[in-house]
Amino acid sequence: MLWLPLLVIGWALARGIGLLAGAAIAILIEAMFSYRKPKGERSMPTPADGNAREEARSALQRWATEAVPSPGAWQPPSGCLPAWNWAPPDGMRPRLDRVPSWVQTWYKTPFIDRYAHAWMWRHGGWDVLPPSTS
Repeated sequence: MLWLPLLVIGWALARGIGLLAGAAIAILIEAMFSYRKPKGERSMPTPADGNAREEARSALQRWATEAVPSPGAWQPPSGCLPAWNWAPPDGMRPRLDRVPSWVQTWYKTPFIDRYAHAWMWRHGGWDVLPPSTS
């Protein structure tokens, strides 16, 4: 619902400084306050037996010892952008230290960051857990 006040602000600015400048300012304001998709990590379910702390500790240990650069052994389904609208079941974690600085900027850019996520997936910019063998 943020788009409505931004549209009014953009229209008001357009009358004073020109339509193109007003639209650009409205888009920048929207980008600063827009919803951002959570990156990679998923919340862990709480087990019913009360061992939540132990399971959380073992999950963190698994991420520390078993995580591999993307894509690992994972193959995303066709028609999906990996790391944007598809993720492995255990989730993934961004590793911006493995990508060039221009990709780090691209990763934080609104609207086109989905393609940065996919680029990072193909070039090892995410940590993933390998598929379980069980």
